[in-house]
Amino acid sequence: MSAFVNYVADDGRASPLNLAVVRVLLGTYVIWRVLSLEWAAYGEWPDFHVDETIGFLHQDLFFALLPYQQWVVAGLLLSFIVGYRTRWTGGLASLLLMHMLSVKATIYLAGTVESLFVCAYLLLLFALFAEDDPLSVDGFRRTDERSLTELNAVLTEGTDRVYRLRALKWGLLAVAIIYVGSAWGKALNGPLEIWLSGAELQRDILFYGELTGIDRALGAPLVEHEWLAWVGFVGTALVQVSLFAAVVLGVSVTLPILGILGFHVSVILTLGLYFIDMLLVLSLFAAWDGAYRRLVSATDEPVRVGYDDHWSGCVRALVVLAHLDVTDSVEFVPQSDAPPALTDREKGLVLVRDGTGYRGYEAGRQLLSQFRLCAPLAVAMAIPPVRALGTRLYAAAVPARTRSLGSETD
Repeated sequence: MSAFVNYVADDGRASPLNLAVVRVLLGTYVIWRVLSLEWAAYGEWPDFHVDETIGFLHQDLFFALLPYQQWVVAGLLLSFIVGYRTRWTGGLASLLLMHMLSVKATIYLAGTVESLFVCAYLLLLFALFAEDDPLSVDGFRRTDERSLTELNAVLTEGTDRVYRLRALKWGLLAVAIIYVGSAWGKALNGPLEIWLSGAELQRDILFYGELTGIDRALGAPLVEHEWLAWVGFVGTALVQVSLFAAVVLGVSVTLPILGILGFHVSVILTLGLYFIDMLLVLSLFAAWDGAYRRLVSATDEPVRVGYDDHWSGCVRALVVLAHLDVTDSVEFVPQSDAPPALTDREKGLVLVRDGTGYRGYEAGRQLLSQFRLCAPLAVAMAIPPVRALGTRLYAAAVPARTRSLGSETD
């Protein structure tokens, strides 16, 4: 199985896990990046640095708003991370972030700006294809639009489903095009002979060494030997173009992405922390679901879950959790057809593992522990104060109909 996924070749996966992982990683990283930049300082830069091609964005009002916009973006991304109203939170966060980066670009188009633009594109794609993401708050909310019959069918008919991950499909294509543009830009921004000779790369190493005052030993051989600089330039261009070629040809993108990751690491070692954000961006296309499958397949024990198939809230929550069952280790059995060992009308939920039965709140906790991603929550639910409160809340959530059926069978 490939370490990275070519979503352009096939955007269908047996699990929607990759969308959820990327949503959390992307949102968390952008929050950190946005809050760590000194937005208030950009308005103090001298006007002679202004890029006239986008000079209309160089307005005092825009610079004054930047320190406030960063907190609005961070707040929107908190909702984006959990998948709450992703179409709005992701879309608005993306547009605000693009505006902030454009304003900053009027004075300085650094690698950080360009990399965060890529993150903003991905946020926008998540907003456009929000309905593809079932492992989210929105995914739970959408279950309310389906009948109990449909939801029960999802639980009882197994997990042989295909999930479309269109945000990652178009995101990968956009990233591949950007790298082609980076390679092509070198040919447009100066005599190609200079780039091919390696002279431009040598100049960059010397310039950034003088600028930062840091002597990077790994860059010295490239400066001293022109042929090494030539190999560095040609190799970089080939690796950047290879990703696009792999994407459109529908072949594995693992080697091209590993090559580009190596390129970024070499830039960091020879020039400094430039385009470091792209390490995170490229990791978003990793086969997270494959790693999760290997993790759980070695430790999963099959369990059977009897549930009140007329309790809407319970059924809706179980449908969301069922998307995490990538190894089919959970058998959901409606209590209307369940054997006595899986039936508890008063509690509404029964879980049996290795002959041991759990009911009500504890059954829910055991079910969460079945999915390794939810294990920390299951551990927290076992803490005595949390367990006491959770048990009371669970009892209050059980429908009156279920409680009355339980009393009739006593």
